[in-house]
Amino acid sequence: MFKEELMVILNPAAGRGDGGRRAPLLREALTAAGLRFQEVRTSRQWEAAELAERAARQGYPVVAAAGGDGTVHEVVNGLLAAANSRTCLAIFAIGSGSDFAHALGLPRDISQAVRLLIEARVRQVDVGRANERYFVNSLGAGFDALVAIESRKVRLLRGFLIYLVAVFRTLRDYHLPIARIELDGVRRELTITLIEVANGPRAGGGFLIAPQAQVDDGLFDICLARGLNRLEILRLLPEVIRGTHIDKEPVTMARARRVLIESEDPLPVHVDGEILDAAAHRLLIEILPGRLCIIGVPL
Repeated sequence: MFKEELMVILNPAAGRGDGGRRAPLLREALTAAGLRFQEVRTSRQWEAAELAERAARQGYPVVAAAGGDGTVHEVVNGLLAAANSRTCLAIFAIGSGSDFAHALGLPRDISQAVRLLIEARVRQVDVGRANERYFVNSLGAGFDALVAIESRKVRLLRGFLIYLVAVFRTLRDYHLPIARIELDGVRRELTITLIEVANGPRAGGGFLIAPQAQVDDGLFDICLARGLNRLEILRLLPEVIRGTHIDKEPVTMARARRVLIESEDPLPVHVDGEILDAAAHRLLIEILPGRLCIIGVPL
């Protein structure tokens, strides 16, 4: 049973303000469970990473990310920046997408998540590293990164609808880049719509882009979509939502431990839905097997 003091890093802006609205429920659930905890709230970008690194260096055994994939992404980078830290990550999924929490089978219900934390089951999961940035769910270059950028401009919707609207907006003027892609030493050059380097199966709050991906198998699942026009993208979109695109002609699926992407064209890139670079030309992506400890996971 989990009895240690917990550091909770809460993003009040997560899920269009759900983080702030659900904070009292989280405090009540943790208190009712008899858990000792400290809560800190973020007020700016990358503050969660700074708080997580500080907590890990102070010796907290568990740091919880209360937010969406962006909050988890920052907390993970903070934990891993604290070299040799043994701090485990807990997740309270209160964001718009929460794709990594979905990959772990974590509930959105706060009381259920707290019950799982008390049981203290631990899982070691893989982490991706792109240049100098860590990620846990996915990295995308090309179309889906532009969708991530466009989704920031969608104000009135929530959840999966944010990303769906962003897809249609991105379709208006997407340019197809030419990229050199190397998977474990095997190189190819082609025009791409997107390349997704996935640790988890889902991205964008509901797109099942790598349905066979597992977070602890020591491999990336790579989804490579060759150059498609707008109509072809629209035809493929329902397949990606269902995860039935993997054997369709414009798509190639592969697995690798090391991925190198190079392009003369500027590539927009996201990691865990957060913008890594709006105009990258070289990405070296490697998997770090079992690098992160997650606590409070279901059987």
